[in-house]
Amino acid sequence: MASSPLILAALAKSILPSAKFKQVKRIPSEGRGPVNSALLTDTDGIQYVVRESRNAKGNIELATETQAVRALKAAGSLPFTLPNLVAESTGPNGNTLQVLEFVYGANIDFDGLRATSPIIGSIGKSLAGIHSLRGDAIREFGMPEYTAAEVRESRLAELDRAAATGRIPASLLQRWESALEDLDLFRFQPTVIHGNFVSANVLELGDEISGVLGWSNLEIGDPATDFIGFATLPDSEVFDSVRFAYFEHRDDVDSNLAQRATLYSELVIASYLVSCISANNEDEAQWAVSELDSIAATVDAGSARSLSTISFTSALPAVEELPIETDSHVIVAEVADEPVDVSDLKTRPIELPSKSDDQLF
Repeated sequence: MASSPLILAALAKSILPSAKFKQVKRIPSEGRGPVNSALLTDTDGIQYVVRESRNAKGNIELATETQAVRALKAAGSLPFTLPNLVAESTGPNGNTLQVLEFVYGANIDFDGLRATSPIIGSIGKSLAGIHSLRGDAIREFGMPEYTAAEVRESRLAELDRAAATGRIPASLLQRWESALEDLDLFRFQPTVIHGNFVSANVLELGDEISGVLGWSNLEIGDPATDFIGFATLPDSEVFDSVRFAYFEHRDDVDSNLAQRATLYSELVIASYLVSCISANNEDEAQWAVSELDSIAATVDAGSARSLSTISFTSALPAVEELPIETDSHVIVAEVADEPVDVSDLKTRPIELPSKSDDQLF
């Protein structure tokens, strides 16, 4: 049973006796998870978050996230605020209790984003900041690390489990299998990643990312993982805008990041279907099947994002017209199947200054 907000406030006071809390509110976003949370405000207006694990899973989540934040602080600087641990204790029931500084900001509604939203630039910068952190510092704190080959093998295992349900559209199975067989798609440099970069974990304040929460999935892996939340959006232009903003702050070129993020976003639903079937939750399983059917329909119609690999140069905008100046007018040479006849172009002789025999230039 979850502790009430008043009980959480009392527990927080027990491990932070100097605090003078005057107000407490439940944080509903974590109401059904393994961690129970509340927002505390003291007499000076300073706000804190108290978190209590409900079970062993919650203990692991809080311990992992605490270790992850320590690793992040050692790995470099980020353009947003991290949750800062103020006090921690273990209750008589063995559950972990933490008090953290409150990170100000409102959750970003990814579904409400537009390609021209002012916050897009800050999202790209924040993701680039995470992916540019020092991997050696993350390793020292024992965070998981996966090579490109291991990432691919893990996704293949997801595909196998999904196919075993017998409820995945054939066109999707073929699409995913073809993508996972393409070794070039998985030629990427593993980076530090958040692992669960979704609306509930990303805060904004004044068109800037003010904080990022939920670091229990921190690892070294595929940077495309952090774009899953954008790959699922119906407006693909938002995803593209985030990617372009991201690459403005990254030197590494990953021309197939969008394809992998799209693949993972589809596999997420398939994996959810597997978990629903295992839990005998047919209502949620039906929802997952419906979502997969919708994706299959876009694939069959040819409107789904391609999962085929592309080179960096082929991803650049094509030059359609090239103006060629002559002495009398401008002629536009267009790319065409037939060669362009330029025999009638006027030319102008170049007059060189006279030089003596011993002068070269």
